[in-house]
Amino acid sequence: MRGADRTAPASRVALAAAGAIAAGVLAGCSGGTPEPVTKPPYTVETIRSGFVGAADLGKGAVAFEDEDHASHTIYTPPNSIPTCPYVQRADDVKGPVEAAIEPVGGNPTGRFIVAPPKVGPQTLPVVTQGAVVFESSTLAGNAMNAVTAESAKCPATFTILGGPPSIVGDYRTSSRPVEVNGWRGFAQHLVHTPPADLGSDTYDDLVTVVVHKANAVLYVGYTQIKKVGDRSDTEEKVKDLMTTTLARLG
Repeated sequence: MRGADRTAPASRVALAAAGAIAAGVLAGCSGGTPEPVTKPPYTVETIRSGFVGAADLGKGAVAFEDEDHASHTIYTPPNSIPTCPYVQRADDVKGPVEAAIEPVGGNPTGRFIVAPPKVGPQTLPVVTQGAVVFESSTLAGNAMNAVTAESAKCPATFTILGGPPSIVGDYRTSSRPVEVNGWRGFAQHLVHTPPADLGSDTYDDLVTVVVHKANAVLYVGYTQIKKVGDRSDTEEKVKDLMTTTLARLG
C-alpha cells in the first residue's frame, strides 16, 4: 500500500508452506474452487493453510511475514485486527478512533504479506493478512463484536496533513456487511487521494475485510494503486480472492 514501503522485501523467506498448500489445492481442483483442507475448530496452523499465497496472486508475487519492526509509516501490532486503517495519522478526527484492536485471550497467526517486488498502478496488488484464533467460538464472537463496534467509529472522511508524502491527503471510507463461505463480518473500503500540489496521477484503493467463523477472526487487506480516472474494482477483486481462499477453511 502507499503508506508502506513500495519495494517489497523479496529477499525475506517466502511462506513456503502456505504457498505450497495454495498451489497444490488450486492445481487439484479443475473447477477452480479449492476443496477444504481443514474445518472448525481452527488452530493457528490450519488457519495459515487458508492464507493467500504467491500462487494466488500470479507471476511475480512474493510472500513474507511482517517482522514487527516499528519503522512502518503506518504501524499496528501484528497481533491486532484492523478497524480503521490510517486513522492514527489523521489531523481532523473528533474523538478517539483506534486503527486496530488487540483482542484478549487469542493466539495470533502473525501477519503475512503477498505482493510484487515493486508496487505501482500496473502491478499486482498488496495483500496483508492475519488472524486470531481463540479457545472457543464465544471468545471469538466477543472479539468480533469489539472489532465491529470500533470499526463503526471510522469517520466517513479524514485528512492527513503531515508525514511522508505517500500518506498525506484526503481519505474516504465506507463499510458494508460481507459473508463468504460461512465467514461473516464487514468489508471496509478506503480511498486515499494525494493533494493536487503533489502532482500525483494515482490514488490508493484499499479494502479491508474482517470476518469471523467458529473460533477464529480473520482479516485481509487488499490494496491497489490506481490511476486517476480508472474505476475502483478492489472490492470485486478481494471478494473473488477470498471466495477461493476461505473455501480452504471448511
